[in-house]
Amino acid sequence: MFDYDHHNFIKFLNDFPAQLKEAQEIYESSSVNIDFARVKQIVFAGMGGSAISGDLVSAYLADRLAVPAIVHRGYDLPEFVNAETLVIGSSYSGNTEETISSIQQGLEKGAQVLAISSNGEVEKMAKENGFSLIKIPGGLPPRQALGYLFVPLLLLLTNSPLTTGEKEDLEEVFKLIAELQKRFDPKQSQGNNLAHHIAQTLYHTIPVIYTAVPYLYPVPVRWRNQFNENSKIMAFSNVFPELNHNEIMGWEGPPEVNRMFRVIILRDPGESERNRQRVEITKTIIKDKGIPVLEIFAEGKSQLARMFSLIYTGDWASYYLAMINEKDPIRIDSIDLLKKKLSELKQS
Repeated sequence: MFDYDHHNFIKFLNDFPAQLKEAQEIYESSSVNIDFARVKQIVFAGMGGSAISGDLVSAYLADRLAVPAIVHRGYDLPEFVNAETLVIGSSYSGNTEETISSIQQGLEKGAQVLAISSNGEVEKMAKENGFSLIKIPGGLPPRQALGYLFVPLLLLLTNSPLTTGEKEDLEEVFKLIAELQKRFDPKQSQGNNLAHHIAQTLYHTIPVIYTAVPYLYPVPVRWRNQFNENSKIMAFSNVFPELNHNEIMGWEGPPEVNRMFRVIILRDPGESERNRQRVEITKTIIKDKGIPVLEIFAEGKSQLARMFSLIYTGDWASYYLAMINEKDPIRIDSIDLLKKKLSELKQS
């Protein structure tokens, strides 16, 4: 089954507990110079695996963050960016052209800029322009560097006057993810491997991932992206209650199409009573159309731990599904081809 992991991708998953702790140490040893008294809004600029950290942090801190924050995926920053904006450029490689453009525009608009990167043009820009850089280790696929990209960002904000955070929550994440690693690693699991079960359930199907808790809204996106890149399958995501106003009608489509789908609902004790009712009714409607529904329940006491329990479960499920699909999870041939073609056009 594991013959298709030609580049030892499983090591990235097994090393994730250590990566989270190392990310905390990196932040604590970094020199960050931000005047938070000037910050009236935050823009997280990034793409792909480097952008999801901004989604997660802004969702997790949404009810505590004193200033508005958006995640910007693209070349051109919003017009509102000015000297009262903190632009945080996240590019794991340091060479993401959209993020480089956003950082440059942030500097031109007089915004404060902070970057999180392992190397490349972003590091060069930080040295030339004097803005703060949190340098993280390279050598990983960006999607598997989530700990390095997320933890410094979280600590930056929770240590600022813009919000509050509990260090104990991060400690719980470290402990819980270490426990889950033993459960999901095929060499240590005792036959009750949830991630492997999810992958088996999704074989030759199209997963649709839902959640009903606002602080978890980016997590179905993470699952979708991991299934795309690691497992090489199409996947879709949405959230309650929005999906009840549109997407629910899609399940009235032809049965021969519907049978290709599997619905995964990421559950959490933080569901409001009204959203919980929506989930239960929606489950019945979907099941009555002959579509299997799989519910995955978050683990942990704190919101942060529950968020990462679901993230880590999805990461492992995407890996097992890659093995079942006989795909090398590290390869991203279509992305590499696209970048090559763009590079050729840029040079011509």
